[in-house]
Amino acid sequence: MRFVVGDIHGCYKTFKKLVEEIIQLSKDDKLYLVGDYVDRGPDSKSVLDYIINLIDEGYSVFPVRGNHEEMLIDAYTNQSPDNFMLWMMNGAEKTLLSYNIESYSVLGSACMNELPESHLSFLKELPYYVLLDDYIIVHAGINFEDDNPFTDYRSMVWCRDCKNDMKKSDGRIIVHGHTPTPLANIERDNFALVESQINIDTGCVYKGYPGTGNLTAIDLDSHKIYSLKNLDF
Repeated sequence: MRFVVGDIHGCYKTFKKLVEEIIQLSKDDKLYLVGDYVDRGPDSKSVLDYIINLIDEGYSVFPVRGNHEEMLIDAYTNQSPDNFMLWMMNGAEKTLLSYNIESYSVLGSACMNELPESHLSFLKELPYYVLLDDYIIVHAGINFEDDNPFTDYRSMVWCRDCKNDMKKSDGRIIVHGHTPTPLANIERDNFALVESQINIDTGCVYKGYPGTGNLTAIDLDSHKIYSLKNLDF
């Protein structure tokens, strides 16, 4: 089976249960992740540890880069106040605290030197998309209005209005996250197959908001949707 999981945002307990008990991932399966593993939720460190451990244990896991990984990498590689502030304004405090890094209020971007090198290397190596025979896995979308859509990396992690061009994507359906959407809407659109792209971000970290607060996966072959309410808070 081939599964894709939406934005996790530090919700480790929810992610682990979805993988192990709901979809029951085996080593014969393939698991694709659309990015945003960090920020806003309580345990970004454990989310990254878990993904890395699954890969190390021989599971076929293919994570792509989200805009929150992009902000973290930018804040680390170019430790300017602007880059660090942008990341902090988007939930970075929760990520730093998950690593027991409390010096950010004093050191600013320099506190990022306390992040483990293994996690930084993992994040730096994340691809922007995965191209399958029938699907494209990406965080936000592909900008087919660009002359070179597969090099427009900024759109891949940030765009909210990118539309699939089935001719330019060679008939591939795009599966993405990035924009929190009520689970009922995703189930409706998936059932009707009205779109050439599928959004599976059901806003796990936004528990308490109408229709969100779920972590969702889709089976790419059957289009069956699996979802779990946030267990982390």
